[in-house]
Amino acid sequence: MNKTWLVAKETYRREVKNWSFLLMIFAPFIVLIISFFFGMSSSSAFDDNTKVGIVSQNEGLAQPLKKTKDFDMYKNKTKAEKAYQAGDVSGYIVVENTFAQLEATYYGTERLDSDLKEELMRGLNAQQQVLNLKNAKLSEQQLKSLSQKVKFTEKTNSKKLDANDEKNLKTATFWILIFVLYFLVQTYSTIMAQDIASEKGTKIMEMIFSSMPGGNYFDGKVLGIFMEILTQLIIYALMFSGFYYLAPQIDRVKETFAQVKPAIDQVLGQIISWGLVFVILGLILYIVYAAVCGAIVTKAEDANKAVQPLVYLTLLGLFSSMSLSNNPDSIFAIIMSYVPFLSSFLMPLRLIKGNATNLEAGVSMVILVIFLIGSILWIRKIYPSLILQTDDNGMWKNMKRALQGIKE
Repeated sequence: MNKTWLVAKETYRREVKNWSFLLMIFAPFIVLIISFFFGMSSSSAFDDNTKVGIVSQNEGLAQPLKKTKDFDMYKNKTKAEKAYQAGDVSGYIVVENTFAQLEATYYGTERLDSDLKEELMRGLNAQQQVLNLKNAKLSEQQLKSLSQKVKFTEKTNSKKLDANDEKNLKTATFWILIFVLYFLVQTYSTIMAQDIASEKGTKIMEMIFSSMPGGNYFDGKVLGIFMEILTQLIIYALMFSGFYYLAPQIDRVKETFAQVKPAIDQVLGQIISWGLVFVILGLILYIVYAAVCGAIVTKAEDANKAVQPLVYLTLLGLFSSMSLSNNPDSIFAIIMSYVPFLSSFLMPLRLIKGNATNLEAGVSMVILVIFLIGSILWIRKIYPSLILQTDDNGMWKNMKRALQGIKE
Protein backbone atom coordinates (compact mmCIF):
# COMPACT_ATOMS: atom_id res chain seq x y z
CA MET A 1 0.00 0.00 0.00
CA ASN A 2 2.89 2.36 0.78
CA LYS A 3 4.38 1.82 -2.68
CA THR A 4 1.00 2.44 -4.30
CA TRP A 5 0.75 5.72 -2.41
CA LEU A 6 4.27 6.70 -3.49
CA VAL A 7 3.30 6.13 -7.14
CA ALA A 8 0.16 8.21 -6.64
CA LYS A 9 2.08 11.09 -5.05
CA GLU A 10 4.74 11.08 -7.77
CA THR A 11 2.10 11.04 -10.53
CA TYR A 12 0.20 13.85 -8.84
CA ARG A 13 3.30 15.95 -8.23
CA ARG A 14 4.49 15.62 -11.83
CA GLU A 15 1.10 16.54 -13.31
CA VAL A 16 0.29 19.43 -10.99
CA LYS A 17 3.71 21.08 -11.38
CA ASN A 18 3.20 21.13 -15.14
CA TRP A 19 2.51 24.59 -16.61
CA SER A 20 -0.23 23.11 -18.77
CA PHE A 21 -2.17 22.17 -15.63
CA LEU A 22 -1.97 25.71 -14.25
CA LEU A 23 -2.99 27.12 -17.62
CA MET A 24 -5.92 24.71 -17.82
CA ILE A 25 -7.08 25.75 -14.34
CA PHE A 26 -6.77 29.52 -14.57
CA ALA A 27 -7.19 30.28 -18.28
CA PRO A 28 -11.04 30.34 -18.14
CA PHE A 29 -10.97 32.70 -15.15
CA ILE A 30 -8.39 34.99 -16.76
CA VAL A 31 -10.58 35.26 -19.86
CA LEU A 32 -13.67 35.98 -17.73
CA ILE A 33 -11.87 38.64 -15.68
CA ILE A 34 -10.47 40.36 -18.78
CA SER A 35 -13.89 40.27 -20.46
CA PHE A 36 -15.51 41.66 -17.30
CA PHE A 37 -13.13 44.62 -17.04
CA PHE A 38 -13.37 45.34 -20.75
CA GLY A 39 -17.14 45.25 -20.43
CA MET A 40 -17.02 47.58 -17.45
CA SER A 41 -14.75 50.05 -19.24
CA SER A 42 -16.83 49.89 -22.40
CA SER A 43 -19.97 50.44 -20.36
CA SER A 44 -18.39 53.46 -18.66
CA ALA A 45 -17.22 54.87 -21.98
CA PHE A 46 -20.66 54.32 -23.42
CA ASP A 47 -22.27 56.09 -20.50
CA ASP A 48 -19.89 59.03 -20.87
CA ASN A 49 -20.51 59.36 -24.59
CA THR A 50 -24.30 59.15 -24.33
CA LYS A 51 -24.85 62.09 -22.01
CA VAL A 52 -27.60 64.38 -23.22
CA GLY A 53 -27.85 68.10 -22.62
CA ILE A 54 -31.04 69.63 -21.14
CA VAL A 55 -32.00 73.26 -21.73
CA SER A 56 -34.83 74.23 -19.37
CA GLN A 57 -35.82 77.01 -16.95
CA ASN A 58 -38.09 74.62 -15.06
CA GLU A 59 -36.33 73.93 -11.73
CA GLY A 60 -38.80 71.17 -10.90
CA LEU A 61 -37.53 69.29 -13.95
CA ALA A 62 -33.87 70.31 -13.65
CA GLN A 63 -33.32 69.26 -10.02
CA PRO A 64 -34.09 65.52 -10.34
CA LEU A 65 -32.24 65.23 -13.67
CA LYS A 66 -29.12 66.86 -12.20
CA LYS A 67 -28.77 63.92 -9.84
CA THR A 68 -28.36 61.44 -12.68
CA LYS A 69 -25.22 60.76 -14.75
CA ASP A 70 -27.11 60.79 -18.02
CA PHE A 71 -27.94 64.48 -18.37
CA ASP A 72 -26.06 67.78 -18.30
CA MET A 73 -28.02 70.96 -17.61
CA TYR A 74 -27.47 74.14 -19.68
CA LYS A 75 -28.93 77.62 -19.17
CA ASN A 76 -29.54 78.32 -22.84
CA LYS A 77 -29.60 76.64 -26.24
CA THR A 78 -26.37 78.33 -27.39
CA LYS A 79 -24.25 76.67 -24.69
CA ALA A 80 -25.89 73.31 -25.32
CA GLU A 81 -25.16 73.62 -29.04
CA LYS A 82 -21.47 74.38 -28.33
CA ALA A 83 -21.21 71.35 -26.03
CA TYR A 84 -22.79 69.21 -28.73
CA GLN A 85 -20.38 70.45 -31.41
CA ALA A 86 -17.44 69.82 -29.05
CA GLY A 87 -18.58 66.22 -28.47
CA ASP A 88 -19.31 66.70 -24.76
CA VAL A 89 -22.86 65.45 -25.25
CA SER A 90 -24.43 63.21 -27.88
CA GLY A 91 -27.34 65.62 -28.27
CA TYR A 92 -29.45 68.10 -26.37
CA ILE A 93 -33.10 68.68 -25.52
CA VAL A 94 -34.80 72.07 -25.32
CA VAL A 95 -37.78 72.07 -22.93
CA GLU A 96 -40.25 74.97 -23.21
CA ASN A 97 -43.51 75.82 -21.48
CA THR A 98 -46.05 76.81 -24.12
CA PHE A 99 -49.71 77.42 -23.24
CA ALA A 100 -49.57 75.43 -20.02
CA GLN A 101 -47.97 72.53 -21.82
CA LEU A 102 -44.36 71.34 -21.78
CA GLU A 103 -42.74 70.85 -25.19
CA ALA A 104 -39.43 69.01 -25.57
CA THR A 105 -37.37 69.03 -28.78
CA TYR A 106 -34.35 66.81 -29.23
CA TYR A 107 -31.37 67.79 -31.40
CA GLY A 108 -28.78 65.17 -32.30
CA THR A 109 -27.22 63.07 -35.03
CA GLU A 110 -28.95 59.82 -34.03
CA ARG A 111 -32.21 58.99 -32.33
CA LEU A 112 -32.34 59.40 -28.55
CA ASP A 113 -31.51 56.24 -26.60
CA SER A 114 -34.73 54.51 -25.47
CA ASP A 115 -33.63 54.24 -21.81
CA LEU A 116 -32.68 57.93 -21.67
CA LYS A 117 -35.94 58.87 -23.37
CA GLU A 118 -37.92 56.85 -20.81
CA GLU A 119 -36.06 58.49 -17.92
CA LEU A 120 -36.62 61.97 -19.37
CA MET A 121 -40.31 61.37 -20.07
CA ARG A 122 -40.90 60.34 -16.46
CA GLY A 123 -39.58 63.71 -15.32
CA LEU A 124 -41.49 65.62 -18.02
CA ASN A 125 -44.76 63.85 -17.28
CA ALA A 126 -44.38 64.52 -13.57
CA GLN A 127 -43.89 68.25 -14.25
CA GLN A 128 -46.75 68.27 -16.75
CA GLN A 129 -49.01 66.81 -14.07
CA VAL A 130 -47.98 69.63 -11.72
CA LEU A 131 -48.92 72.20 -14.39
CA ASN A 132 -52.22 70.47 -15.06
CA LEU A 133 -53.22 70.55 -11.41
CA LYS A 134 -52.16 74.16 -11.09
CA ASN A 135 -54.15 75.27 -14.13
CA ALA A 136 -57.21 73.25 -13.11
CA LYS A 137 -57.53 75.35 -9.92
CA LEU A 138 -58.97 72.47 -7.89
CA SER A 139 -60.01 72.63 -4.26
CA GLU A 140 -57.93 71.07 -1.51
CA GLN A 141 -60.35 68.14 -1.20
CA GLN A 142 -60.25 67.53 -4.94
CA LEU A 143 -56.44 67.59 -4.92
CA LYS A 144 -56.43 65.09 -2.07
CA SER A 145 -58.73 62.77 -4.03
CA LEU A 146 -56.51 62.97 -7.11
CA SER A 147 -53.41 62.13 -5.07
CA GLN A 148 -54.93 58.90 -3.76
CA LYS A 149 -52.59 55.94 -4.53
CA VAL A 150 -53.13 52.23 -4.97
CA LYS A 151 -52.56 50.10 -1.89
CA PHE A 152 -50.38 47.17 -2.91
CA THR A 153 -49.44 44.26 -0.64
CA GLU A 154 -47.10 41.50 -1.73
CA LYS A 155 -46.97 38.17 0.09
CA THR A 156 -44.44 35.64 -1.15
CA ASN A 157 -42.73 32.48 0.00
CA SER A 158 -39.23 32.77 -1.48
CA LYS A 159 -38.29 29.24 -0.39
CA LYS A 160 -40.97 27.64 -2.53
CA LEU A 161 -40.82 27.46 -6.30
CA ASP A 162 -43.62 26.42 -8.60
CA ALA A 163 -43.44 23.16 -10.50
CA ASN A 164 -42.21 24.79 -13.71
CA ASP A 165 -39.36 26.59 -11.92
CA GLU A 166 -38.24 23.41 -10.19
CA LYS A 167 -38.32 21.52 -13.48
CA ASN A 168 -36.21 24.18 -15.21
CA LEU A 169 -33.67 24.20 -12.37
CA LYS A 170 -33.43 20.42 -12.41
CA THR A 171 -32.80 20.54 -16.14
CA ALA A 172 -30.12 23.19 -15.64
CA THR A 173 -28.48 21.04 -12.96
CA PHE A 174 -28.48 18.05 -15.31
CA TRP A 175 -26.76 19.99 -18.09
CA ILE A 176 -24.18 21.35 -15.68
CA LEU A 177 -23.31 17.84 -14.50
CA ILE A 178 -23.27 16.40 -18.02
CA PHE A 179 -20.98 19.08 -19.41
CA VAL A 180 -18.70 18.77 -16.37
CA LEU A 181 -18.47 15.03 -17.04
CA TYR A 182 -17.83 15.59 -20.75
CA PHE A 183 -15.02 18.11 -20.29
CA LEU A 184 -13.36 16.20 -17.46
CA VAL A 185 -13.38 12.99 -19.48
CA GLN A 186 -12.07 14.75 -22.59
CA THR A 187 -9.25 16.38 -20.62
CA TYR A 188 -8.14 13.71 -18.18
CA SER A 189 -8.53 10.66 -20.39
CA THR A 190 -5.88 12.21 -22.66
CA ILE A 191 -3.69 13.11 -19.67
CA MET A 192 -3.93 9.58 -18.30
CA ALA A 193 -3.18 7.96 -21.66
CA GLN A 194 -0.19 10.22 -22.33
CA ASP A 195 1.22 9.74 -18.83
CA ILE A 196 1.16 5.97 -19.13
CA ALA A 197 2.31 5.93 -22.76
CA SER A 198 5.36 8.02 -21.82
CA GLU A 199 6.53 5.20 -19.52
CA LYS A 200 5.89 2.48 -22.07
CA GLY A 201 8.78 0.07 -22.61
CA THR A 202 11.30 1.88 -20.39
CA LYS A 203 13.80 -0.12 -18.35
CA ILE A 204 12.65 1.54 -15.17
CA MET A 205 9.25 -0.13 -15.55
CA GLU A 206 10.88 -3.56 -15.42
CA MET A 207 12.63 -2.55 -12.20
CA ILE A 208 9.40 -1.19 -10.69
CA PHE A 209 7.42 -4.33 -11.55
CA SER A 210 10.15 -6.48 -10.02
CA SER A 211 9.68 -4.69 -6.69
CA MET A 212 5.88 -4.27 -6.66
CA PRO A 213 2.87 -5.89 -8.36
CA GLY A 214 1.88 -4.26 -11.65
CA GLY A 215 -1.71 -4.00 -10.48
CA ASN A 216 -0.67 -1.90 -7.48
CA TYR A 217 1.32 0.39 -9.75
CA PHE A 218 -1.78 0.80 -11.92
CA ASP A 219 -3.80 1.69 -8.81
CA GLY A 220 -1.26 4.37 -7.93
CA LYS A 221 -1.39 5.93 -11.40
CA VAL A 222 -5.18 6.12 -11.37
CA LEU A 223 -5.21 7.49 -7.82
CA GLY A 224 -2.68 10.19 -8.76
CA ILE A 225 -4.80 11.35 -11.71
CA PHE A 226 -7.91 11.48 -9.52
CA MET A 227 -6.04 13.56 -6.98
CA GLU A 228 -5.29 15.98 -9.84
CA ILE A 229 -8.98 16.08 -10.81
CA LEU A 230 -9.92 16.67 -7.17
CA THR A 231 -7.42 19.53 -6.97
CA GLN A 232 -8.99 21.22 -9.98
CA LEU A 233 -12.51 20.84 -8.58
CA ILE A 234 -11.46 22.19 -5.17
CA ILE A 235 -9.86 25.25 -6.79
CA TYR A 236 -13.02 25.90 -8.79
CA ALA A 237 -15.16 25.42 -5.67
CA LEU A 238 -13.05 27.92 -3.70
CA MET A 239 -13.20 30.47 -6.52
CA PHE A 240 -16.95 30.05 -6.83
CA SER A 241 -17.36 30.40 -3.06
CA GLY A 242 -15.30 33.59 -3.14
CA PHE A 243 -17.49 35.03 -5.88
CA TYR A 244 -20.66 33.86 -4.11
CA TYR A 245 -19.82 35.77 -0.94
CA LEU A 246 -18.11 38.79 -2.56
CA ALA A 247 -20.65 39.47 -5.32
CA PRO A 248 -23.17 41.10 -2.93
CA GLN A 249 -20.44 43.63 -2.01
CA ILE A 250 -19.72 44.72 -5.63
CA ASP A 251 -21.85 47.68 -6.71
CA ARG A 252 -22.29 46.78 -10.37
CA VAL A 253 -22.86 43.10 -9.66
CA LYS A 254 -24.91 42.89 -6.47
CA GLU A 255 -28.28 43.75 -8.04
CA THR A 256 -27.96 41.14 -10.78
CA PHE A 257 -26.58 38.58 -8.33
CA ALA A 258 -29.48 39.17 -5.94
CA GLN A 259 -31.89 38.27 -8.74
CA VAL A 260 -30.19 34.99 -9.65
CA LYS A 261 -29.11 33.94 -6.14
CA PRO A 262 -32.31 31.94 -5.37
CA ALA A 263 -31.83 29.93 -8.57
CA ILE A 264 -28.15 29.35 -7.77
CA ASP A 265 -29.07 28.12 -4.28
CA GLN A 266 -31.62 25.70 -5.72
CA VAL A 267 -29.14 24.33 -8.28
CA LEU A 268 -26.47 23.85 -5.61
CA GLY A 269 -28.97 21.99 -3.48
CA GLN A 270 -29.85 19.69 -6.38
CA ILE A 271 -26.23 18.96 -7.34
CA ILE A 272 -26.13 16.18 -4.73
CA SER A 273 -28.42 13.74 -6.49
CA TRP A 274 -28.47 10.63 -8.63
CA GLY A 275 -26.92 12.71 -11.39
CA LEU A 276 -23.79 13.39 -9.33
CA VAL A 277 -23.42 9.67 -8.50
CA PHE A 278 -23.58 8.71 -12.17
CA VAL A 279 -21.15 11.48 -13.14
CA ILE A 280 -18.56 10.30 -10.58
CA LEU A 281 -18.88 6.63 -11.55
CA GLY A 282 -18.78 7.48 -15.25
CA LEU A 283 -15.66 9.61 -14.82
CA ILE A 284 -13.88 6.77 -12.96
CA LEU A 285 -14.82 4.31 -15.69
CA TYR A 286 -13.54 6.52 -18.52
CA ILE A 287 -10.26 7.28 -16.73
CA VAL A 288 -9.63 3.58 -16.00
CA TYR A 289 -10.04 2.68 -19.65
CA ALA A 290 -7.91 5.65 -20.69
CA ALA A 291 -5.09 3.90 -18.85
CA VAL A 292 -5.56 0.88 -21.11
CA CYS A 293 -5.50 3.14 -24.18
CA GLY A 294 -2.16 4.57 -23.06
CA ALA A 295 -0.72 1.12 -22.34
CA ILE A 296 -1.50 -0.46 -25.73
CA VAL A 297 0.52 2.06 -27.78
CA THR A 298 4.27 1.94 -28.21
CA LYS A 299 4.87 5.67 -28.64
CA ALA A 300 3.72 8.53 -26.40
CA GLU A 301 2.66 10.57 -29.44
CA ASP A 302 0.15 7.84 -30.36
CA ALA A 303 -1.75 8.23 -27.06
CA ASN A 304 -4.19 10.75 -28.56
CA LYS A 305 -5.12 8.27 -31.29
CA ALA A 306 -5.53 5.45 -28.81
CA VAL A 307 -7.96 7.42 -26.69
CA GLN A 308 -10.24 8.26 -29.63
CA PRO A 309 -12.74 5.43 -28.88
CA LEU A 310 -13.39 6.99 -25.48
CA VAL A 311 -13.78 10.40 -27.10
CA TYR A 312 -16.39 8.98 -29.47
CA LEU A 313 -18.23 7.33 -26.58
CA THR A 314 -18.45 10.63 -24.67
CA LEU A 315 -19.65 12.40 -27.81
CA LEU A 316 -22.26 9.69 -28.32
CA GLY A 317 -23.46 10.08 -24.74
CA LEU A 318 -23.52 13.88 -24.95
CA PHE A 319 -25.32 14.11 -28.29
CA SER A 320 -27.73 11.33 -27.34
CA SER A 321 -28.74 13.15 -24.17
CA MET A 322 -29.20 16.36 -26.17
CA SER A 323 -31.25 14.76 -28.94
CA LEU A 324 -33.36 12.67 -26.55
CA SER A 325 -33.98 15.46 -24.03
CA ASN A 326 -37.51 15.89 -25.43
CA ASN A 327 -38.11 12.15 -25.84
CA PRO A 328 -36.61 10.44 -22.77
CA ASP A 329 -39.18 7.63 -22.78
CA SER A 330 -38.05 6.22 -26.15
CA ILE A 331 -36.81 2.64 -26.23
CA PHE A 332 -33.38 3.87 -27.34
CA ALA A 333 -33.06 6.14 -24.28
CA ILE A 334 -34.26 3.39 -21.94
CA ILE A 335 -31.72 0.86 -23.24
CA MET A 336 -28.82 3.33 -23.21
CA SER A 337 -29.62 4.33 -19.63
CA TYR A 338 -28.51 0.84 -18.51
CA VAL A 339 -25.38 0.59 -20.70
CA PRO A 340 -22.05 1.43 -18.96
CA PHE A 341 -20.25 4.43 -20.49
CA LEU A 342 -23.62 5.83 -21.64
CA SER A 343 -25.81 5.44 -18.54
CA SER A 344 -24.02 8.40 -16.90
CA PHE A 345 -25.52 10.61 -19.59
CA LEU A 346 -28.97 9.07 -20.11
CA MET A 347 -30.18 7.88 -16.69
CA PRO A 348 -29.95 11.37 -15.07
CA LEU A 349 -31.94 12.72 -18.02
CA ARG A 350 -34.70 10.15 -17.55
CA LEU A 351 -34.83 10.86 -13.80
CA ILE A 352 -35.16 14.61 -14.31
CA LYS A 353 -37.89 14.18 -16.91
CA GLY A 354 -39.75 11.83 -14.57
CA ASN A 355 -39.45 8.82 -16.91
CA ALA A 356 -37.40 6.68 -14.50
CA THR A 357 -37.92 5.67 -10.88
CA ASN A 358 -35.36 5.44 -8.10
CA LEU A 359 -35.50 1.65 -8.48
CA GLU A 360 -34.51 1.90 -12.15
CA ALA A 361 -31.73 4.33 -11.26
CA GLY A 362 -30.52 1.92 -8.58
CA VAL A 363 -30.47 -1.00 -11.04
CA SER A 364 -28.52 1.08 -13.56
CA MET A 365 -26.06 2.14 -10.87
CA VAL A 366 -25.52 -1.47 -9.74
CA ILE A 367 -24.82 -2.51 -13.35
CA LEU A 368 -22.35 0.37 -13.69
CA VAL A 369 -20.60 -0.44 -10.40
CA ILE A 370 -20.30 -4.16 -11.21
CA PHE A 371 -18.92 -3.34 -14.66
CA LEU A 372 -16.48 -0.83 -13.16
CA ILE A 373 -15.18 -3.24 -10.51
CA GLY A 374 -14.86 -6.02 -13.07
CA SER A 375 -13.00 -3.69 -15.44
CA ILE A 376 -10.55 -2.60 -12.73
CA LEU A 377 -9.80 -6.22 -11.73
CA TRP A 378 -9.32 -7.21 -15.38
CA ILE A 379 -7.10 -4.22 -16.23
CA ARG A 380 -4.93 -4.80 -13.15
CA LYS A 381 -4.15 -8.27 -14.50
CA ILE A 382 -3.27 -7.29 -18.07
CA TYR A 383 -1.60 -3.97 -17.24
CA PRO A 384 1.96 -5.35 -16.67
CA SER A 385 1.81 -7.31 -19.93
CA LEU A 386 0.64 -4.25 -21.85
CA ILE A 387 3.11 -1.76 -20.36
CA LEU A 388 6.15 -4.01 -20.97
CA GLN A 389 5.39 -4.66 -24.63
CA THR A 390 7.71 -2.73 -26.95
CA ASP A 391 6.91 -4.29 -30.34
CA ASP A 392 5.20 -1.93 -32.75
CA ASN A 393 2.50 -4.40 -33.82
CA GLY A 394 -0.44 -2.05 -33.50
CA MET A 395 -2.83 -1.42 -30.64
CA TRP A 396 -5.15 -4.36 -31.18
CA LYS A 397 -2.38 -6.91 -31.65
CA ASN A 398 -0.75 -5.69 -28.44
CA MET A 399 -4.04 -6.12 -26.62
CA LYS A 400 -4.47 -9.64 -28.07
CA ARG A 401 -0.95 -10.63 -26.95
CA ALA A 402 -1.60 -9.32 -23.45
CA LEU A 403 -4.82 -11.33 -23.18
CA GLN A 404 -3.06 -14.46 -24.44
CA GLY A 405 -0.35 -13.94 -21.82
CA ILE A 406 -2.95 -13.80 -19.06
CA LYS A 407 -4.60 -17.01 -20.24
CA GLU A 408 -1.29 -18.80 -20.32
